[in-house]
Order: sequence, then C-alpha cells, then structure tokens
Amino acid sequence: LSGCMLHQEEPAKPQRPANFPTEIYAGADKQSSLYQLDSSLSTVRIKVLRGGLMAKLGHDHIVASRDIQGYLLLGSNSAERSCRADFYAPINQLIVDDPTLRVEANLSTTPSANDIAGTKTNMLISLQADQFPFLQLHSVDCAGALNEEPVSTTISLHGVSREQLLQMTVTRPDAESLVISGRFAILQSDFGIEPFSVFNGLLKVEDRLDISYQIVARKKD
Repeated sequence: LSGCMLHQEEPAKPQRPANFPTEIYAGADKQSSLYQLDSSLSTVRIKVLRGGLMAKLGHDHIVASRDIQGYLLLGSNSAERSCRADFYAPINQLIVDDPTLRVEANLSTTPSANDIAGTKTNMLISLQADQFPFLQLHSVDCAGALNEEPVSTTISLHGVSREQLLQMTVTRPDAESLVISGRFAILQSDFGIEPFSVFNGLLKVEDRLDISYQIVARKKD
C-alpha cells in the first residue's frame, strides 16, 4: 500500500461481483422498503499508516472509495423488522491521497505525484485486484442498526470472508433517504494480505487499517 514503483496500466473497470444477489433486491415485495446506494454522496476512507524503524522516511496515506454500490432492504413488518444489505466497491477505483481528504485526515507529510502513483500500483498488487476485484460487505440481519445496536456483517476482501460486528449510526434526513455512518478497523493479515514493506521491514505499512464511512441510500419506487 505504500512506496514508489513504476506506474502500470490499471485493469478495466469491472462489473458487479458474480455472487451479488441481484434477484433478491429485484424481487422485493411492494410492502418492503428498498434503498439503493447513492455513490455520488457516499465515501469510504481508509487510513494507511507507515511503520518500521525507518517510518519517518515514508508517508501515511488516505485511500478512499467514491464508487460504492449496492442495496439495503427493510422488511414490511414494523413489529419485527427485517433488514438485509449488500454493498460492494471495485478495488481498482480506489482513490489514493486525495488532497482534501489528506487535510481532513490531518496527515502531516506531502507525498509527490510519483509517490502516490507508486502507492496505488503497490496497493493493487498487494490486493491482487485483477483476481479479487471487489471489496464486499454483506449482512442478513442489520435491523439493529436502526436502534444503534451492533450489526453482524461479513466483509470479503482478497478472496477471504470474515465476520465482524460493526457499530453504526443510521439517520433519516428525509422520508426517502438513509445516511449510514461509522468507523472500524481491520488487519490486512486477517484477509491473507501481506502488508507492503521494503528494506527487510525497516519501512513498512502497518497491518491495521482504520476505516470510516458515510453512505447515503435513497428509496427506490
């Protein structure tokens, strides 16, 4: 996720994941409430920190997705409301070190354009984006989020799926929208990813990734 290498051509933008349950959302009954993510208003931010004895020679990075897709389905039974969510983001569309996001994240260093290009190249190699082109989040029981309770989710990355409880906040700015926000952390090694390093680990990327998100979903007719 960090370091300089020659920039290589990115793979073509993929379509949705092959296992995405399109039929579930397409077949939702009229009494349920179906929401589609508005990617133009949604952002996931990943803070990538430097480590090792030579950490001062490297940069911390902010990686972001503004191409989050998916649906959230609320069942019609208000007494025992069901909730299902399936979100995904293409890996090769991740944005590295947007200047505004770096300022908002209070990152102190200023990587060059070559640093940023090299970081993205190394990130795509580490994530094997050609083989595993999506980050996915899935939940079949997200109703607790409406009451600020932890939500059981499955996060899939780099061909590995892991269950994780997420604490999130859901607000309703109007009758047609939901805003879902929160933060959590993952370890790259939990998903079979070897954090990038050079000089025998004297300069490396920390295993932990801190993730924050704000996702806007709009009700579909």
